[in-house]
Amino acid sequence: MQGRVVGENLIKGNVAKFEGTIQTGVCKVFDYAAGTTGLNEQNARKNGFNDIETVINASLDKPGFMNGNLLITKLVVNKADRKILGAQVIGPGDVSKQLAIWAIAIKGGLTVDDMINADLPYAPPFSLAIDHSIATAHIMQNKLRGLFKGISSEDVEEKVKNKENVVYLDVRNPNEYEQMRIGIGERLIPLGQIRKRISELPEDKNTEIIVWCKISLRGYEAALVLQANGYTNVKLMEGGVMAWAGKREK
Repeated sequence: MQGRVVGENLIKGNVAKFEGTIQTGVCKVFDYAAGTTGLNEQNARKNGFNDIETVINASLDKPGFMNGNLLITKLVVNKADRKILGAQVIGPGDVSKQLAIWAIAIKGGLTVDDMINADLPYAPPFSLAIDHSIATAHIMQNKLRGLFKGISSEDVEEKVKNKENVVYLDVRNPNEYEQMRIGIGERLIPLGQIRKRISELPEDKNTEIIVWCKISLRGYEAALVLQANGYTNVKLMEGGVMAWAGKREK
């Protein structure tokens, strides 16, 4: 970019301006790709954005019947104007495409609400019906609206380390739990059984409950059910088991 600006200005006069970069980069390590664009959470705070919101979304890049691969995105947004500040993406899925989408959004000063209405190309070989990036924006909008309280897997690990009084709730099916689980003392109550097994949870409605599933889509539904039953301190572990960065029992 800098070379083109220099060349144009040398030939035509000062007609071009280099506006800088937003630090977009991507790399690949074996089967995984990882990259970033814009500001991460720490750099956003260092640069004066004191009121930010983050979410983590884990989902496929395209349908499973098209051999879709996992993507995990962390999105950083300025709460005051809802503008997108940055995104980090990792996974065996199409990381580069996701970063390109977020880079254009940041450069264009787009908000979460703009991204929700983005008209992206769709066909099963290339994308989910609701692209991973748009789904991430949906989750962020729900969080900004106060529809759920989120918590990162790192913060959950810290609570486990500090032996805090928390109920950890996995709402996947038993076969999923047997194949892969975190193993921090979580209770297993499948989503479809929560309403009839609500008595198994503490009577104190102020008890902190952290809920998840594979990617926390069912976890979100479970959180709404718990809130509808009077629980006031329910948190959704963003990204679910697939975004768990620590050691797992299985």
